[in-house]
Amino acid sequence: MNIYFDHSNLEDMMHMPKMMIGTFRNNNYQELLDVVCAAVECGFTGFDTAPSYKSEKVLGKAINEAAQKYSLDRKDFFISDKIDAWQMQEGDGDIRRFVDEAISQMNIDYIDLLLIHWPIPEYVDSTWKCFEKLYESGIVKNIGICNLRVRHLKKYIQYDIHPQFLQIERHPLRTCIQELEFCKEHGIKVMSYSPICQMDTRLKNSKILQRLAEKYNKNIGQVILRWHIDTGCIPVFMTKKAKRVKENLDIFDFHLEKEEIDEISSLNENYKIFLESWGCLGF
Repeated sequence: MNIYFDHSNLEDMMHMPKMMIGTFRNNNYQELLDVVCAAVECGFTGFDTAPSYKSEKVLGKAINEAAQKYSLDRKDFFISDKIDAWQMQEGDGDIRRFVDEAISQMNIDYIDLLLIHWPIPEYVDSTWKCFEKLYESGIVKNIGICNLRVRHLKKYIQYDIHPQFLQIERHPLRTCIQELEFCKEHGIKVMSYSPICQMDTRLKNSKILQRLAEKYNKNIGQVILRWHIDTGCIPVFMTKKAKRVKENLDIFDFHLEKEEIDEISSLNENYKIFLESWGCLGF
């Protein structure tokens, strides 16, 4: 099935970064500062965090220092944060205080994108009502949900303000064609976490990816990240190394042909690293 995306439209995505850097397992201040600075030097200022990552405070500190160093304003950065499952349960859906705490920790005055991390069914409705209020107040600029499939999205687009973003595990071994088509139809932007599937050996040894990497003088990871861009998704990659940041962001001097996109998509095995049931039992 064709999931080719007209990449020329990416410039109009609400100032949304074309790529974002995740902070999972990266709460070392110096390492994170080096990553933030490397990204800024490449012209990228989108960062993704969550309470469970234990990185909110150090990310905020790193962003504020980078802003001073490079003479940037808060509006020059795009910060994505999440509400974790335990917060939904503890607040019984009323998660405003957790948002206030995150904003205080990061020393910012608003969050660009707030996501429900693991949408526990019995708490989603009450949590989303709070999300809508936060969005209307302006303290949160965009709202969305992670780790959903189409069967769930069909319900959630009925909300007064439906999700503007969906963040899901997506890579060539899990192409999520149904989710992409549904989100495109309903104006929902898709963010891909684990975009290179932790460089699974099936990808590393793929003749298709090896050939394309040689053709474009890139490595396999760069080709996969370009595939995300050319299929209309925003890859969220994680690294602790400034060198890797610059390498991963060096993918905007080429784009894949439609046939090449389809070749990469043919690697799909519906393989998933992180099962939804880990975070949402029975989901």
